[in-house]
Amino acid sequence: MAEQRPQLPLTPHQDEEFVSQTIYLSGHAYMRCKFERCTFIVTNTPFVLSQNRITGCNWRIECDILWADPSSRSNLRRLLDVIDGALDELGMPPQGGDQA
Repeated sequence: MAEQRPQLPLTPHQDEEFVSQTIYLSGHAYMRCKFERCTFIVTNTPFVLSQNRITGCNWRIECDILWADPSSRSNLRRLLDVIDGALDELGMPPQGGDQA
């Protein structure tokens, strides 16, 4: 029988606007929110970002990558995908390559 981890409740935020604030993502669920010039802080605790508008925000990642735990590396990769997705939604140009 597999051991199940208890689910942590996330604090919900819906249709809110955040401007020039420090936002602790971990432990929160942000849905349809608008973030402008904020700093996101991410730790090892779960969080949800869904259908948000993110403009000019910075990311600070404070998480442990444990040598004996491959899932910690996978979690970091997923986080980087979230960040890349946020930038893609904003139409950020790719780095490098030919530029006019």
